Amino acid sequence: MTLRDCRTPRIPRLRGELPAVRTVETALYLPHSAARGRPSALFDAARRAVPESVDHRGPGDAPSWQRTDWPEEWAEGLPAGVPEAPEETYLFLGGAHLHYGHFLVTTLPRFWPLVGERPAMPILCYAPAHEALWQPYRFAVDILARLGLDVRDIHAFEAPVRLRRVVVPAPAFREEAFAHTVFRDLCLEIGTGCYAPDEVDADDRPAYLAKTRLSGGVRRFANEEEATEILAREGVEILHPEAMSFSEQVRLFARRRVVAGSLGSALHTALFAPSGRRVVALSPGPRINPTFRLVDALCGNAVAYLHQPGTVDIAPGEFGSQQRLPDPRAAAEGLLRRMEEMARPERGAFAAAWSRLGRMVGRGPG
Repeated sequence: MTLRDCRTPRIPRLRGELPAVRTVETALYLPHSAARGRPSALFDAARRAVPESVDHRGPGDAPSWQRTDWPEEWAEGLPAGVPEAPEETYLFLGGAHLHYGHFLVTTLPRFWPLVGERPAMPILCYAPAHEALWQPYRFAVDILARLGLDVRDIHAFEAPVRLRRVVVPAPAFREEAFAHTVFRDLCLEIGTGCYAPDEVDADDRPAYLAKTRLSGGVRRFANEEEATEILAREGVEILHPEAMSFSEQVRLFARRRVVAGSLGSALHTALFAPSGRRVVALSPGPRINPTFRLVDALCGNAVAYLHQPGTVDIAPGEFGSQQRLPDPRAAAEGLLRRMEEMARPERGAFAAAWSRLGRMVGRGPG
């Protein structure tokens, strides 16, 4: 069963202006607490959630994960025992979401004030309060390092604290809603040094980012390996992002003329690579989340989103959702066709792989 192009949403106009910044005198930093059963929050002196500190998803105003209501147990006022933070002023940069995709599109968009300079004030986040807790998340450690930051530069508190002054930038990217171009500036600054300028588009062997070795995650195709085996035989290099460092992933997007993969956060790595990447994405459904299209627009990339009709949901197992392709061979052939189209006119070594596929499916070289 052949692949079809997905329905992609219109992309809102990219915002060239900088996001808003609010300075709050006297605030309360409230970290997540299992005991309270509620997530983090930042309140001003009037007990209102600071609007710029709240993460949203989509065009609405509903918080995506933080609380915005003042704790009921403090209805009579903040307890006298809540300590004051040691620094006079903090730069508040949201929550450290330690999942790769969420770190890129929810955490990092608040770091835009760091473009080209280090902040004059300490950074405050909802984040692990101890250095060792960051270490399983090497991608976050590496990205911060490329901004000149050590995880010890990210201040966090394990209990509520009073803040004398806090500067709160609004995010430069909101999932499914909008993107400021300064976010792309930040990502390009992070990506600098992961590849040399003369490496851009230097490798015409197509690569496919597979989820076949993941033991758990957000989503995957249960029979993806049946398709990747065919792709590999036809000259496509099969790679697994979880086995690569952050720098290796950025360099891959910079060097390869065509990158393919099943839809997921690994494709967001294009944010850090040069503009004009060519990407082919295999989607579990016919509709594409607007977040992916916002990334494409920021990067100026050409992306083909493809779906195989008849793809069905199956038991998720250790994933948030899991799908089965009805015809993995046809999916592989469709991916190869689209990769060949994306690689034109500079087909190079890819032409040989396409020629082999043409003989396999009963057609000559295109």
